[in-house]
Amino acid sequence: MINGDLEIFLDTGWFSEALLFLNGRAYWHEAQYDPETGQSHFFVYTWRASNENNMFFHTILNQDGTLDWSRIYEDFDINVDLIKKRFLQVKIFDEKSFWEVESEIAWLDDAGPVYEQDVSK
Repeated sequence: MINGDLEIFLDTGWFSEALLFLNGRAYWHEAQYDPETGQSHFFVYTWRASNENNMFFHTILNQDGTLDWSRIYEDFDINVDLIKKRFLQVKIFDEKSFWEVESEIAWLDDAGPVYEQDVSK
């Protein structure tokens, strides 16, 4: 893992609002706990972004100022360890699992309100 401690990510980062970057895409992870059902809801969103020095990301907007994002993964379970196990195995990173790209993926922070526009269109 680039710019991050793998052990910390596996301990808490994967579940608590972490952002990973790989090949021009940001991957936002977050979870919510429902006390009524006892289940956790884990999900991953992705959108196009640029990487600044393997430390920050900048969201890339379309020419019209819109953002193309999608929820690419979600899981519900009472057992958080099972959610983690499935997340690490699912092929959501360029059709590869987390373990297949772990050495290429960067754990980044938001660089703030600076956005880049897609000039390729």
